[in-house]
Amino acid sequence: MEQRPTLSAIAEKLARGLAVALALFVALAPFVILFLNSLRPSDEFLSDSAGLVPSHLTFEHYAEIFDPSGDTLRYVINSLIITSASTVLAVVFGALAAYALARLKLPFKLSMIIGVLFLVIRFYPKITVALPYFLLMRQFHLLDTHLAVIIAHVSLTVPFVVWLLLAFFEDFPRELEQSAMLDGCGPLRRFVLIVLPLTTPALAAAAVLTAFLSWNEFLMASSVAPNVATTLPVRISGFITDKGIEWGSMSAMSSVVVVPVALFALFTQRYLARGLTVGAVKG
Repeated sequence: MEQRPTLSAIAEKLARGLAVALALFVALAPFVILFLNSLRPSDEFLSDSAGLVPSHLTFEHYAEIFDPSGDTLRYVINSLIITSASTVLAVVFGALAAYALARLKLPFKLSMIIGVLFLVIRFYPKITVALPYFLLMRQFHLLDTHLAVIIAHVSLTVPFVVWLLLAFFEDFPRELEQSAMLDGCGPLRRFVLIVLPLTTPALAAAAVLTAFLSWNEFLMASSVAPNVATTLPVRISGFITDKGIEWGSMSAMSSVVVVPVALFALFTQRYLARGLTVGAVKG
């Protein structure tokens, strides 16, 4: 005989459903309002009687930012180039550094000290290094170039990648590497042929999260590349002018910035979830 669900089980399911619905509402409400504002007529932004939902929808703001005579395409290309290059370099350098920290036995606990330094670099306020980066890029004549922003983003994301991958490399079975050592594999060859293929989920998760950080980064990009190599987040701030804030165009451009991130997250969520949970359960 089939057992009926108890009242407590039903109440638990309802509570979980309400919790999920509340979390979705809190997370998605700002984006819904943002999208509605991108479709709101310009004159309604100055009206005191305007509600959350526009009186009628218009695509004038999207037509404005995608005007062929504008530079939106250049901003999109800049963001794609900088995000792609920063992600690849950060994952490569971060993986090498994390593997070295996990395997090297340095004296005086230097491995732990270096790891703590990476952690400090990851969490200190980025505004403290904005001016030094600007001066360095000016000294090397790299201001307002893709390379300047890429260097800045890599310096900010490598510590994150190191700390994300360090635990995976520390838990990696050393017996596999010892077997390769008997066959004459050196450290770099072991890393490339044995360790990397078996830690692909962790590398994928690091790449996805690094891409998010680089795509959304504003401070360093605005400091070293305010004109030619401008990224999309920096362009959004350009709608704040001395004549006022262009709310419609700003909302439309913000929606354009969110869409690629949302699609990327949708298609990579399984790699992200798998990479962040690999090694979480042992035994």
